[in-house]
Amino acid sequence: MGDRVGRVLVVLLLGIALAGPGRAGDAEGIGRAVDRLLAADRGLDLAVAVSVPGRDAPYGRHPEEPRPAASAIKSFIALDLLRQRGGELDTVPAGVEFLLIPGSHPAFDGFRPEGLAAARARLTGKTWLELAEVMMGRIPAGNETYNAACNVLMVKLGGPEAIDRRLADLGFADVELDRYMFQWDGDDNRVSPAALVRLYGAAAAGRVPGLDAAATGRFRALLLEGEDAEGSRYGKTGTLYPRPMTRVRAGWYERGDADIVYAIMGTMAEGSVLPPPDAFVFLLAAVDTLAAMVRDVP
Repeated sequence: MGDRVGRVLVVLLLGIALAGPGRAGDAEGIGRAVDRLLAADRGLDLAVAVSVPGRDAPYGRHPEEPRPAASAIKSFIALDLLRQRGGELDTVPAGVEFLLIPGSHPAFDGFRPEGLAAARARLTGKTWLELAEVMMGRIPAGNETYNAACNVLMVKLGGPEAIDRRLADLGFADVELDRYMFQWDGDDNRVSPAALVRLYGAAAAGRVPGLDAAATGRFRALLLEGEDAEGSRYGKTGTLYPRPMTRVRAGWYERGDADIVYAIMGTMAEGSVLPPPDAFVFLLAAVDTLAAMVRDVP
């Protein structure tokens, strides 16, 4: 009962933070919503970039500052995969089953034996493209399998540092990829909102650095989250709990008149006045509400 009351209070707090004029998804409304959320003083921090390609950026808050990326970093791993193995996507990489045996590679030290067993059963025999589809959440899988697919690809691409160097050479120096999934230890791979917006803006325009037209089409397919009457939604969400407590919503909304590209990166400070489960609810609600507001940017 106490937990339920706590969740209700968190939702009410969020409503109060977002109440008042300026809730519409224009730049001023988003800015006021961000200000109200931060003024609630619950330990939330936000870095935001919102862009309509061809126009000045409608809104930004610390857009150049790298923040914990969680699974949003996987978009950059997918980019590197398409650049390095684009001609082999329908082939099966060797040695995946061996990699997923406990103790075979330090990339998987953070996984439970039963989690690796499930991943081994699901991922053995998968093609490069199928592994990417699992990593990006396009093929449903349990959390450990979803992250194991990412680690398999990183190992096969030479490891985090090798991928990071290639991304820097491609113009993404504000991506800090230095660890595998499940190796967070209080920190995480980092990326700036601006880097996410550059990547997704390029994908929205069909001109991704280092990819030809066919590979760009595959990249967009990996990023497609859904379609509705208003248009298509592309991107990659990231979530970490409990530390660093992180929520990332980033991608683009495809519209007939002008696409909207965005990255909203939220974290909760350790020692928040809210209990960790309630702080997490507040974080999810805040970031996801801002992502919904972005869709109405004119």
